[in-house]
Formats: sequence, C-alpha cells, structure tokens
Amino acid sequence: MFTTEPRGRSTVSRSLIGTWLLVALSVVSWRPDALFDGGFDVVVIAKALVAFTAFLCALLIHSRARVHARVGVRSLILLFIVVGLSCVGALATDSPMPSLVLAVRIVLLAATVYVLASSAAPLEVLTSLFIAMGILTLIGAASGLPEFLSDGRLPSGIPAMKPNELAGLAAPPLLAIAIAIAQRGLTPRKAALLVTFAAILLATGSRTTLIVVVIAMVLAVVLAWPVPHSTGIALILLAPVSYAVVAFTNVVSEVAIRGQDVSELATLSSRTIAWQAVFSIPMDTWHKWIGVGLAAKTIEVNQRWWDVQVLDSSWISILSQAGILGLIAVGIWVLFTVRDSLKNRELRTLTLPLLVLLLVRSALENGLIESSVTFTLFFLTSLVLERGHRYPFEHDRSARFALAVAPAPTPITELTPPPTRTR
Repeated sequence: MFTTEPRGRSTVSRSLIGTWLLVALSVVSWRPDALFDGGFDVVVIAKALVAFTAFLCALLIHSRARVHARVGVRSLILLFIVVGLSCVGALATDSPMPSLVLAVRIVLLAATVYVLASSAAPLEVLTSLFIAMGILTLIGAASGLPEFLSDGRLPSGIPAMKPNELAGLAAPPLLAIAIAIAQRGLTPRKAALLVTFAAILLATGSRTTLIVVVIAMVLAVVLAWPVPHSTGIALILLAPVSYAVVAFTNVVSEVAIRGQDVSELATLSSRTIAWQAVFSIPMDTWHKWIGVGLAAKTIEVNQRWWDVQVLDSSWISILSQAGILGLIAVGIWVLFTVRDSLKNRELRTLTLPLLVLLLVRSALENGLIESSVTFTLFFLTSLVLERGHRYPFEHDRSARFALAVAPAPTPITELTPPPTRTR
C-alpha cells in the first residue's frame, strides 16, 4: 500500500476512488424493477458509457503508475469458463441477445478490475473501492430518506436501488471500518462512520445482510485479537447496550419479522419455490448442464397466483445461467480464493471476514457472478489473493515508507560542534 513517493500515492488514490465510483455507478440499478431484455434505451446506453469511461480511466491510471503488479490469471480463466458456458447455453435459446450483451458487460467489468488490480498495491486498491462504495452509499441513503419516512425501509434515491441492494452496497464499507477499529483502535472519526453505516444498514431492513455483517465483524475481532485498549473498552461498553436494545426495544423483532406472517418466513419469502424449480430441471437437458445464459433472472413456477419467480440466490442463479458445469467452476473458484486468504498473512484479517460477508450473503442474494458491486469486490479479492499476484515493495513496505517520509539524516559533522583551540 505504501510507495516510495507519498505525494504521488495520494494522487493515485484519488484517481482510484474516482474510477471505482464510475465502476460502482455502472453496475448498480438505475431502475430497480426492470430486468434487461435485450433492448437499448437511454439508461442502458448511459450505463454502458459510464462502464467504458471507467475502463479508459483504469487504463490511464495503469499507464501513469510507476510500479505495476503482476496479476495471476486463474480467476480470469474461471470467469471466462462460466461466461463461455452461459453464452453457449444462451445461443441454444430463442433470444440469446440479452445474455450475450450481459456477457460483454461482465467481461468489460472484469477487464477494468484486472487493470486496476495491476496498478497499485492490494490494500490501496481494496481501500479505494471501499471508499467509493461508502460515498455512493451515503449519496443513495440521503436521497432515499423521503421514501424511508413514508415506507419504513430505506432505499436509494439516486441512483434508484431497492433496500436490499443498498444494504449490499453499505455492508463492505461498514465491515472495513469495523476491521480498522479491531486492528488499530477506536477514534471519534471511525466511531462516527461506524454508527452512520450501521444505521443505514439497519434502516434498509435487510435481514440477511445484517446477520452476515455481524458474523463477519465477530470474525474480524477474533482475527485481530488481542485488540487495542480503545477497542476493548468499546466492546465492553457494547455488551450492556446490546442487551438493553434486545431486552427493552422491539428493534430486533421488527427487523426479523418485517411485517411478514409465519408462512412467508417459512418459505424464505418464496425463495425456495424458485430453488425447487431449478433443481427439478431434467438431467438430460442442456439447460441443466450449461444453463440458458446470464439473462436468466427468473424461472417459471407452478403456483396458484403466479407463474414466474425471481431467482434470489447467486448459486441458484449460476445453476440456471451456466448449469452444473458453471456451478462447479464457481465452486472451485471460491475454494481456491478461501484457501489463498487463509494462507495470506498480510491480507487475511481483511479478506477472510470480507469473503464470509460475500459468500454467505450470496446464498440468499444475487450478484456473485454478474455485473454487480458484489462481483466487483469478489473478483478483486480473488485477484489480489492469487499466488501469481506480485507487487514490488510488498515485503517490508512499512520500512520503505518510513524511509521515504523520514527526513534525511543529519551528518555527524553537523551534530558535533567543532573543537575549540585553547592557548
């Protein structure tokens, strides 16, 4: 994360944050209730222009960086396998164009992430992405306050995102702040940011994201143990506060139930209906083995009041979009990434809780393998954790940074006064 030129480093970081803002803006929803069907309108074209602009900015940052990282290709190959299988499956359908367009979008996104991963140190690239996600979260939450006051759940106003998507955008910055507190101590600025993002996440009413973030935070504290004194004091004070909230308020019950009855909770809000429909696809069909393309966001179901259900799970979506073969490829990808995180002593205190957040949440939310912020973060994490990833000055970087910012040593002759002659 540190370079031998601190002044240039801050400029590169601002450029990274700006580029990540463009990347995030190009993948979040602008029309939350609309699914891409292959048509082109103003919104689709505008998002494509933003994505291409982000790619050009990434190339510019890479060309100006004085030090480049060597990035592995394993994650890129596995992604191409999944996207390739989905494209083959899409060509066998009646309307392959939406899936092919989405395949181009995810390849462009992957190329942008790949270039940025080679332009700076791993911690700097990850931190700049967290900051960009945090900025977009604050803008979205502030613009969604009027609807929150009338509806009870906080969405994003600009850009227009549903509460669950806003929660997925707010969770990684919140976790990154918690990890920083666990490792380096609590400060007023960190406390204010933690409370702000926690309030946004709680206001979205996203149960899955909230539970997974708490689990990831606990893991972050365990990995950072023993924690600094300020963090330890905060944890001690947090215990009675948490007890008071649970025992004397209805916050937990409101978030857990969220106005649903017992039957809706038992079916995980109709998610399992779509899962059963995907699992029941015959084994002797190409749909089962290579999928029907990345545009498969829904599946036909046999229900009394509706016949189409959204695929609200990344793994079920992968099974429908890229088939069993694509699911195997993603499973191998995830296993390799988790293994690399466990073995990486410098990054695992950050990447292990982050992977817990992304992977556990992916069981009940979409986004792991598609043009989304979740995929952006997962793909970047897998790239920087690969054994093939090498960045100059990665080892002993703290000493190099200290030498860079420290003033030049004063010569001994200047410290020692000249001898005086006595007569």
